Amino acid sequence: MSSVRVRMAPSPTGWIHIGTARTFLFDYYMAKQQKEGSLVLRIEDTDQKRTVAGGVESLIQSLKLLGIEHDEGPGVGGAYGPYTQTERTDIYQKYVNKLLASGHAYHCFCSEERLENLRKEQEALKQKSRYDGLCRNLSPEEVSQRIAAGEKPVVRMRVPENETVSFEDLVFGRVQFETSEIDEQVIVKASGIPTYHLAVVVDDIEMKITHILRGVEWIPSTPKHVLLYQYLDQKPPIFVHVPLILNPDGKGKLSKRKGNVAVLDFFREGYIREGLVNFLSLIGWNPDPRVAHKDEIYDIAYFIEHFDPKRIKRSSGRFQVEKLEAINAAWIAKLSKEELLERVYQWIDLVVTDNVVDAMRGVSDELIEKREKYLKLRAFLQQDEEKSRELLGIIQQRVKKLPDVFDWLAVLFTDVSFDLEALESVVPEVEKRTEIIYNLREALEKLDSWSQEKWEPTIRALADTYALKHGDLFMILRIIVTGKRISPPLREFMELAGRDFVSQRFQKCLHK
Repeated sequence: MSSVRVRMAPSPTGWIHIGTARTFLFDYYMAKQQKEGSLVLRIEDTDQKRTVAGGVESLIQSLKLLGIEHDEGPGVGGAYGPYTQTERTDIYQKYVNKLLASGHAYHCFCSEERLENLRKEQEALKQKSRYDGLCRNLSPEEVSQRIAAGEKPVVRMRVPENETVSFEDLVFGRVQFETSEIDEQVIVKASGIPTYHLAVVVDDIEMKITHILRGVEWIPSTPKHVLLYQYLDQKPPIFVHVPLILNPDGKGKLSKRKGNVAVLDFFREGYIREGLVNFLSLIGWNPDPRVAHKDEIYDIAYFIEHFDPKRIKRSSGRFQVEKLEAINAAWIAKLSKEELLERVYQWIDLVVTDNVVDAMRGVSDELIEKREKYLKLRAFLQQDEEKSRELLGIIQQRVKKLPDVFDWLAVLFTDVSFDLEALESVVPEVEKRTEIIYNLREALEKLDSWSQEKWEPTIRALADTYALKHGDLFMILRIIVTGKRISPPLREFMELAGRDFVSQRFQKCLHK
C-alpha cells in the first residue's frame, strides 16, 4: 500500500469553521495511521478577497489548538512547495497550456454584462444557470487576433456532450453525473489567476495527494475535477466526502446565525482540546463496535489507531451542545490540579489576546466584559498558586467549561451578592434570620479548627436549637459563604478561603 498523503486546504481567512476542523482531524488521523503518511497544509488564496493579513498564522494557531501539526506546508516546508497557490502560477500555466493545446479548454471573451443577461434569461425560463458555449468554437486565428487587440479572455474547461462522468466515493459509493448537468467552468480568470477548480486539481496532482477529504457540498463540483484529471492523463485521488454538521436544532448547516462557529471561539468558550476533539470526531463517524467505549470518551491516539473513513456516515449529524459539555467535563475531570491550572491560564490568554478574527469582526462589548472578568481571575490565581491548585481540585468535578472556574471562585475576589430570596424562604422572619446568622458566625469562630468532626456537629446542634432542618442551615451557610445555593464542598472551600474571608461574608450578609 502506498503512503497516504492528505491535505488541508483552507483559504487564509484567519479562522477555521468547526465543521472544517472535523474534516482536518479526519485528515490527521489518516496521515498518522501510517509511519510514512503525510499531512499537507496548502493555502488556497486564489480568491484574494478572502485573504487577510496574519490569516495563515491564525489558521496554524487554530490547528495547533486542536493538536494538529502538519508535515508539509507554511512554516515547515517540503518537497512539493510552494504551498501557497498565488506562488504557484507558473506551475498552473503549464497545465493550462496543455489543456488548451489538447482542445479540452478554450478562451472565452464574453463580457460580465453578457453573462449576467444570460443568467437572467435562463432564470426567467426556469433553466439551470450555465454558460451557453458562445466562444466554444472560436478559431485559433480569431483568438489570437482578439488577444493581440487587447482583449483579456478567461479560460473555460470544455465539457463533452452526452456522456456520463462517474467516480467512487468511500462514503457515498459510486456517484455519477450526466455532462448535460456540468457547466463549462472558468478555470483561469482574465487576470491570469487560476480559479479553485483548476488550482485544486493541479495542486493535488503535483503534491501526490492520495485521498481528498472534504465536505459533501463539494460533490457537485467533483465531476468537473474528474474531467480535468482525465484531460491531464492523471488518476484521481480517492474521494471521501464528509456529511455536514447541522445546527443544534437539526435545521441547516452549522452557521454563525446560530452561534460561534470558529475553532478559536470554542477554545475561548472554555472547551479544552481533548473534549472538543473527542466530540467533533464522533459527529458523523463512529468506531467499530468491537473497539468502542460505552462512555464515548476517546483520546487522539485512539482515533489515530481506529479511524476508518469507510465508517463515516452518509447522513448529517447535529451539533449537540449538551453532549459536547458532557464530554468536555469528563476530560476536565481527568486533568491533574497542576494541568487544570495551566489550562485555565492558557484559556485566559486566548480570551484576552487580540486575534485576526477580532480585527475582522470587531471586539464586542461582551468580549471586553469577559476580558475584564478573566484578568481578575488570573490575578487571583497567581497570588497563591498552591492554594489555587487546591481550590481547583475541589471544584474540578463541577466544571463543564473553563469559565465555570470563574463562576465558582468569583466570590473570593469580587463582590458576589447573596441569594436573599433563598434565605427568606428558609426563615421568613427577619429578626429570627438575623439571629440565626449571627449565632452561626459565633459558633464557627469559636471552633479552633473546621475539621469535619467539629464543625458538622456544631451546625447540626444549632439547627436543632432553632427547629430547622439540618440541610436548611447548611444551605444558609452555603449562601452566606458563596452566594449560591449550590457550592463546592463547603468545609474545604471555607478552609482554603480562610477565616477572615468567611467572617467578612457573614458581616456583609448581616448588613444586607
